[in-house]
Amino acid sequence: MAKRLRLAPRSLKKQLLLSLLSSLLLVWGATAYINYRQTRDEIAELFNAELAQSARVVHAFVENMLRQRALTKLWEREKTPELFDTPILGHKYERKIAFQLRSVKDGVILRSESAPEFALSLTRNGYSETQINEQLWHVFSLSSENGEYVIHVGQREDIRRQLVESIAGQQIVGVLIALPILGLVIWWIVSRTLSPVNRLQQELASREAGYLQPLSEQGLPDEMRPVVQQINSLFAMLEQAFANERNFTSDASHELRTPLAGLQTQLQVAQKTTDPAMRSQAIAKAQQAVVRMTHLVQQLLTLSRVQHQAGIAMQPVDVYQTLADTLADLDHLAHAKHIELELHGQAGLAVEANPQLLQILLRNLLDNAIKYTPAGGAVRTTCGREEGWVLITVDDDGPGVADGEYERLSQRFYRCVETAHTAEGSGLGLSIAQRIVALHGAEIGFAKSAMGGLQARLRLLAKSSPG
Repeated sequence: MAKRLRLAPRSLKKQLLLSLLSSLLLVWGATAYINYRQTRDEIAELFNAELAQSARVVHAFVENMLRQRALTKLWEREKTPELFDTPILGHKYERKIAFQLRSVKDGVILRSESAPEFALSLTRNGYSETQINEQLWHVFSLSSENGEYVIHVGQREDIRRQLVESIAGQQIVGVLIALPILGLVIWWIVSRTLSPVNRLQQELASREAGYLQPLSEQGLPDEMRPVVQQINSLFAMLEQAFANERNFTSDASHELRTPLAGLQTQLQVAQKTTDPAMRSQAIAKAQQAVVRMTHLVQQLLTLSRVQHQAGIAMQPVDVYQTLADTLADLDHLAHAKHIELELHGQAGLAVEANPQLLQILLRNLLDNAIKYTPAGGAVRTTCGREEGWVLITVDDDGPGVADGEYERLSQRFYRCVETAHTAEGSGLGLSIAQRIVALHGAEIGFAKSAMGGLQARLRLLAKSSPG
């Protein structure tokens, strides 16, 4: 199988420089080409106008001489056609235009030195183009009033092209000089603009793994503030997660140390004693310690799972049916203590919840009520609608807790002093319930029950009816 090519990540600075310079070259090149064409057309129009203007000047001069009958005398006396020559001054635009005065009967009678000896054009009036000695000539012709003479004013194409290329060359030289300077300016601007990114990268690179203090937003551009704010939010969540891990590890090790020590003690007693009754009693206590540790580890694993869960999948859940299923699962515990389980409420109540987590939540509340209800007692569960909420209450007739203890019931590993000796527990059940409640955006509270024991009140948002 051919290996898939992986493109190396490109530098943002290099991308910006390459994009800006490429765009600059492309736009500048296109602009230069358009300017070249426009300059060429404008120069052609300018030279055509100059040809026409020069022809009219010569025409006025010739017409004046014809009226004075001086042209024929001049021609007969000079016997040379180079009437229009003037001294060469050395200017670069000299000899750009050629002149001819052509007699319809006698041919070219007067011309400039740059003009050929034969007629530039046979056209009597207007613009024309003619090929002479492999040179293209642009000619403007104008005939005299009597029609006997025609004035031709012409210019070679290579002269025009030379001027266009000279102007274009000057533009290209200007571009070649300006482009490196502009490239350096763009590089400086991009480097200066991206300097906050470099500072952020250096600050992050210099940090130790455990340093999660928020990054400073001072001097940051508006586009980078949301990124830094999200990084700071991530740091805060990581700091909280690490704190939870530290607390969880510390509390778990503390809670596991006691049953492990008890288990070790009972096993040592069983090993050293020769009394069968004492050995049996030690082994039974060791088994109880194993059961307590098993329950504690299960609760710790459940707490760890729900504590690190950020988002949950929600779906409509029938609260009444979930309560009935949970009570059925716990029926053996209630039966062992001869506790009567009651369920009252309205069937078909639906909430948006995660089915598995909701069952864990209800199981912890009901298991807690059964655990602290004395033998022969009762646990009553009700559910109903209350102003857009579904209210679930779990009441027992156990000993309850003191008025000042209700707010501490959800603390991890907390067990009420008055009831700690009446039932085995880890102090994690209500902490797990509190975390699941938070994930669902629900509410939970505790109060004295009308039955004499503890009442847990759980409020979940009711699912809106369709339509």
